[in-house]
Amino acid sequence: MKPYRILIFLLSVMLILAAVAYIYPSEGYELCGVRLNFPTIEDIFAKDDIDVETVEESLARVEEELRLQFVQDSLDKVRQANIADSLAYIDTLNVYENFFKNSVARIYFPDDNHSMFDELFASMDRCSDSSNAEVMHILHYGDSQIEGDRITGYIREHLQSKFGGKGPGMVPAIQPIPSMTVSQSASDTLSRYIADGNFRQKHHGNRYGVMAQMAHLDGDVTLNFMTRATKNVYENVRTFSKIGLMVGNTYTPFTATLKYDNVDSMQMIEVPNPGFDMLSWNLDKPISKFSLQLSGDAEIYGVVMDGDYGVAVDNIPLRGSSGTFFTRMPSDLLAPAMDALNVKLIIFEFGGNATPYINNDTLIRNYKNRISRQISFMKKTYPHADILFIGPADMSHKVNGVLQSYSNIEMLTEALKSAALENDAAFWSMYDVMGRKNSMIKWVEHQPPLASSDYIHFTRHGADRIAELFVQTFMVYYDYYQFMKRNQKWNNDINVESNCE
Repeated sequence: MKPYRILIFLLSVMLILAAVAYIYPSEGYELCGVRLNFPTIEDIFAKDDIDVETVEESLARVEEELRLQFVQDSLDKVRQANIADSLAYIDTLNVYENFFKNSVARIYFPDDNHSMFDELFASMDRCSDSSNAEVMHILHYGDSQIEGDRITGYIREHLQSKFGGKGPGMVPAIQPIPSMTVSQSASDTLSRYIADGNFRQKHHGNRYGVMAQMAHLDGDVTLNFMTRATKNVYENVRTFSKIGLMVGNTYTPFTATLKYDNVDSMQMIEVPNPGFDMLSWNLDKPISKFSLQLSGDAEIYGVVMDGDYGVAVDNIPLRGSSGTFFTRMPSDLLAPAMDALNVKLIIFEFGGNATPYINNDTLIRNYKNRISRQISFMKKTYPHADILFIGPADMSHKVNGVLQSYSNIEMLTEALKSAALENDAAFWSMYDVMGRKNSMIKWVEHQPPLASSDYIHFTRHGADRIAELFVQTFMVYYDYYQFMKRNQKWNNDINVESNCE
């Protein structure tokens, strides 16, 4: 075919398609229950509604905010108690307050109480002293974004590097989804129940432990655990020197025998106990591999691997969950378990699984109310720990063939923030930190990709980046706690007015 004929053919096709686009109704046609859409002229020539700012530019802007550009002279004066003056104190305080008020990475607190985490930070400092031999736990509940120890692993590594601590913390007796941190297996099948599963996965009596699941033992089983030692596994998580077994509803005799190297150490529960028990072993050296031989009739809630002191961060993912299951968990099992673990912070990271289905004000309000009940329940069950809610990441789907953020995600994020603040919990917006609307598209297109091609989940690299920003934000508030503690003289003696007002 001659070139001019090919050109005429192509132009004819384009004119026909343009005519169809012009006359085709924007709402489409419905045929046999299926809606047929065709792009309009406006859709064809519309510019992509995506900010030209790249992911790296957006994250660099956030990280610049997190650096808190203090005037060095002011800091030097504040650190020298004998020559400190009120102006130096005010300069530094204003930098913090500007961050608290304006940064997209800030943590939102009830009543803007930026000292809400002071007791948490004091506990972290205390546990960092090896002479105290104290371990505190941070529970990280979430959906599939944290599966395999993603996000949690990065947070754990950096807090343990700062405050001490070893090991992965809690793991379930049965782990059907592989973790990049711990390899585990069982010699026999145990009945496993989860709080946010389908009907067959739920327990008729709601006997769920602190990990929102339970494995029922009736007989003998050997559980094997080993931390992985690949290059992708963080250093602090690889060894541990304390092991705990969380059990309940035990019938005698129940025995648990720890085996590692050439050591056998058995513990027994001799009196039936319908409540919670923690069997503990303090080891004479750090290890990375062990087994537990269990015999009897009991509910197994999880296994704990910690260091001698410091911080433990527990990865508790529930695939497909929207975070509305906590009220199904029994308080009489949760409270003593959290007490035994010395829990000081509970992180909820939910909302992504609800995003595709909550598409009007009424549904968003209903979801907010359900999340409010979960936070209220946990605060009432264990008032000794702070709660921090992390909102969902940006998510994209196709609308008329064009990728874009879910239209409801900003309203949903605001609703979750309100649910947290109204129930005395803090809130951190992952959506804001990512770059807000259509940021997920950029994270997917980044090289190397920071998010997967489903436009929902982070890659390992992306999970580390978002976790890094969270840790940096968290440490800003820790530094503020230290600053206020170090300069208590000025806190008490000077009436400081912020320049940000």
